[in-house]
Amino acid sequence: MNAISMSLLKNPQCCDTELAASITAMGTLCEPGQTAVPLKPSATMLAAGARAGGVSVEVAWKIYQAMIHHAD
Repeated sequence: MNAISMSLLKNPQCCDTELAASITAMGTLCEPGQTAVPLKPSATMLAAGARAGGVSVEVAWKIYQAMIHHAD
């Protein structure tokens, strides 16, 4: 049994809180127009974004970070 499992067994309320948060997050992903994306895009994703926006890969990375960190 790993440390996380042991921690959850010692504090079941922690598990309830984490489970509720996970269920809420999964519910949000089921809404139309929602999707999961990686926090760090692949080089291919950045290159495609740079081409589509007519910007450098560095600028595409900054735009991606801004969108991830300011999502509603």
